[in-house]
Amino acid sequence: MKFSVCIPTYEMKGKGVSFLDFSLSQLKKQTLQDFEVVVSDHSHDDAIKTLCEEEDSLNINYIRNTYKRGLSSANTNVAMKGAQGDIIKILFQDDYLCDPQGLEIIYNNFDDSVQWLVNGCVHTKDNTTFYNPIVPRYHPAIYLGENTISSPSVLSVRNKDILDFDESLLWLMDVEYYKRLYDKHGLPRIVDSPLVVNTMWDGQVSNTLANQQVRDEEKSYVVKKYEHLCDR
Repeated sequence: MKFSVCIPTYEMKGKGVSFLDFSLSQLKKQTLQDFEVVVSDHSHDDAIKTLCEEEDSLNINYIRNTYKRGLSSANTNVAMKGAQGDIIKILFQDDYLCDPQGLEIIYNNFDDSVQWLVNGCVHTKDNTTFYNPIVPRYHPAIYLGENTISSPSVLSVRNKDILDFDESLLWLMDVEYYKRLYDKHGLPRIVDSPLVVNTMWDGQVSNTLANQQVRDEEKSYVVKKYEHLCDR
């Protein structure tokens, strides 16, 4: 199997099912269909489970996950551990692949030398108007919070000796992960094309965590974790 599309899910204040349903509908349009969908669900109810069970045109591995419920880094780790594909494509449930050739483009860029890949993205609030296109770039201080790559939804990694997301982090979980991927594998393969849409809404984690206290606490944590670099 070429891909495992790993989707960590939760209720999302009642929007979780509709977000996931739309994202799955876009996966059905992919020109490359050799993939599974791994859903790791932190929900307290069965709404997402029911959606996955009723979806008969995709190969979905549904995991009811109670481990560190509410922590997206932990939920993503569980999804990745359930992956059987050669390449793991992370996709948050409120984001989606907007290019029907997205998986095919990613796969064709994953030659033997590539261990991780990031692709371009755009943002939307209504799936009608799209703004803030990002062409990902890595820089050495990315782990301190200046995210020039975007969310984990733009990330694909080879499913071999996979690194876990740091479960002490929420706001900085992605940029700290990119740093460790770089330390282990070097620079990512970059696909400039916007293959993913990041959906912006009031209740998402990146908004609810966007307070100065959380930012300061997590930045202090990563500074201490990498203090040997900060002293240079």
